Amino acid sequence: MRMLLGIVPLLVGLGASSAIAQSAGLGEVLVSASRNDARFWQKDRPVVGLRRQADGMVMNLTIVSDTRDAATRRSEIDAALLAAIDRAVASGFQLVTGTVQLEPVTKANYRSLPQLPAGRVDTSRVELMVRGKFEGSSRATQDKLKVFIASLKGNGRATIETTSVTSLSVDNPDQYRERILALVAQDARTTAGIFGSDFTFSVTGVDGQVIWTQASPSDVFLYIPYRYAITPRQSDGRTAP
Repeated sequence: MRMLLGIVPLLVGLGASSAIAQSAGLGEVLVSASRNDARFWQKDRPVVGLRRQADGMVMNLTIVSDTRDAATRRSEIDAALLAAIDRAVASGFQLVTGTVQLEPVTKANYRSLPQLPAGRVDTSRVELMVRGKFEGSSRATQDKLKVFIASLKGNGRATIETTSVTSLSVDNPDQYRERILALVAQDARTTAGIFGSDFTFSVTGVDGQVIWTQASPSDVFLYIPYRYAITPRQSDGRTAP
């Protein structure tokens, strides 16, 4: 099962240069503003990591029915959900569920989705998400999701609802672990070199897990919570003859 990110916060293009990939980069900023005010700012995020475009974008989807008879209500929601699954497959989208790892909703497992109360005793809802491949800009991908959701049909008194809120997704962030470590090592060597040949570095935290956060409307930032210190090289105690 593929692991997907939702952030971000929840990536296509692996060809980013090291200089771009190392920093989440704010661009031009207002001097009167604080970094704390920056969008997607995160206090404990390190400088070095891998920034790349998201693999996908997800948008919430809710199917609601207020038919009084419980069995009919469930049947209406199920019928609308099955039709949405078919349309998603035909249109290149995917229905998913989950809070961290996204799982595809299929005809084999759709009945496992809970039908929740929706404000009244005779109203039920099913909540899930639609995932679309990230293509072009954030706005373009969001618009494609909206158009797809608008094309879905209800059944009986079952209707389709959504919001404009989106999250990004990334496919299996752990696959980038070695690339992130290489960026950290490169940055540590470069920083130590700025202080001169008499300095070296030590790194901690690189055994931690890959963490993800949103860096822009279209990009995610993948990192390991490393720390490094620049210290003078230890003398071996020998003197020249």
